[in-house]
Amino acid sequence: MTPRPRRDQERTGAGPGREVWAARLLTFSAGAVNALGFLALGGVFTSVVTANSALVGIGVGHADAAPAVLAGLAVLGYVLGAASGGWAAARAQRARRAAVADFLLLELLLLWAVAVWWLRLDGHPGGWVRTTLLVLLSAAMGCQNAGVLVALGARAPTAYLTGLLTHAVTDAVTEGRLRWRAPATVGLLVAGAAGLALLERWLHGVAAVAPAVLVTGAWLLWRTDGAAPHAPAAGRAGRERGTAG
Repeated sequence: MTPRPRRDQERTGAGPGREVWAARLLTFSAGAVNALGFLALGGVFTSVVTANSALVGIGVGHADAAPAVLAGLAVLGYVLGAASGGWAAARAQRARRAAVADFLLLELLLLWAVAVWWLRLDGHPGGWVRTTLLVLLSAAMGCQNAGVLVALGARAPTAYLTGLLTHAVTDAVTEGRLRWRAPATVGLLVAGAAGLALLERWLHGVAAVAPAVLVTGAWLLWRTDGAAPHAPAAGRAGRERGTAG
């Protein structure tokens, strides 16, 4: 019998490839990055554009510029990161290069810059440095989300899970079919946030290193997968179906 292609195995739930495990690592790391931004960099999320946009409105309504500015800068960083990550992944995909995961190199550059800066300050950034770190982390999340969307479509969102969870609930009530991948993915994000919160509490001075290490592991897994990049059509279909959170 001819072996089943890896992608067919993934669709049927058998034998997930390394890129699937890489996506899971990225989801875990996204929870960690969001926790770091919220706990240590001004109470702002790094990849939840909906929440940050609401924070901008709340700040404006309360005539309190501080939260509005922080949230607005986080959204701006996210947008710039998404533009860069999406462009890099699409460029590699059009060239049909195996290095489609190299968009993660930009994210790694951002995360390791934050980690080194954090270590030098012993985990206590303040003023414009704290704001800069928040923008860098938001850009890293935008880069990750856009790159994964281009490379994998809506099959493996790693940080914006509103659409994934909404589709799962809708399918459950309309078709009687429960997609276990959705709650499992949400669980990974929660676990990543919980892990970073514990690390920030017990080993505050090295907390920012964890997301960089996680994404490095994800890149190594994906880079050594050896699979050809997905067709661009898959990415377009994913973008049409996906809903950002």
